[in-house]
Amino acid sequence: MRTTLGTAGADDDVRAAIRRLGPSFERDYITHTTLSHWADIMGEMVARRVHAVAVKDKKLFLYAPDAVWKNEMRMSAPEIVQRVNNYAGGRMVTEIAFARTMRPALQTADDAAAETPAAYRRALAQTGLTDAEIARGASLAARIEDSDLRTHIERAYLTTRKARNLKEARGLTPCPVCGRLTSGVCMDCRRSEERGLRREVRAILRREPWAKLADITRRIPSADALMVGSERADLIRSIAGRTEYTAQDSENARLLTMLHRGLPPEQVTPKKIQSTFWELRNELITTREFWEEMKKRRAKKS
Repeated sequence: MRTTLGTAGADDDVRAAIRRLGPSFERDYITHTTLSHWADIMGEMVARRVHAVAVKDKKLFLYAPDAVWKNEMRMSAPEIVQRVNNYAGGRMVTEIAFARTMRPALQTADDAAAETPAAYRRALAQTGLTDAEIARGASLAARIEDSDLRTHIERAYLTTRKARNLKEARGLTPCPVCGRLTSGVCMDCRRSEERGLRREVRAILRREPWAKLADITRRIPSADALMVGSERADLIRSIAGRTEYTAQDSENARLLTMLHRGLPPEQVTPKKIQSTFWELRNELITTREFWEEMKKRRAKKS
């Protein structure tokens, strides 16, 4: 049976119902589902700074509030397109573009099959315990002199064991790193691993601001273009936030130019610094007089 894009995990009846509603509805469904899972596709780090707004004429429209992140998204465009299409299950977009405004935050599609707290409590109550688990709970509680506390301790232990048994019965498996029962990848361990990788990437960028993506991924194979790009963007923003627009002969000016343009020290010139500062003017420390001068210049041009 043909699989409708974006519905690979749905039941056959759901996929058939979507197709019966027509190609227009099907396309809208795929688009809405994909955009509403932008954080799953790109990761929380990117999703907090860049928002997926819409898809039109095979263009994915993004809203990036600052120039640094917009530049990183342009550099990572092929990978973004591939990730979005992989999630959608087909060639939904071919390029990215940038929107000037952001619509209200997209809500995640409701999961009709989500388990309610009451349903979970019923399932937990119906989960059995072995004689050994019951005996272990009684043994732990027997050491407590206070009768009320003893009852609470025993009940807490048995509830914990029931919850673990229920998870195992539902197919959850222990994470090989932390032992926590999870469905698939343990997100806590993945985030911990990603934080470690990001620290390594940022350390390289601090030592070698001119380092290219290929140089970094050769040393850190697990790093990808989006991770390197987001760390570069955050580092640029951090340094720019401590640098005045007029300080174009400072060490920070050279660092920003090397980071922003990927230039080695010997290729950094006053002209390159000037153009870099102009592109990063919204991130740098500026004065009211600076913006008033910009308004005058725009008025003269118009």
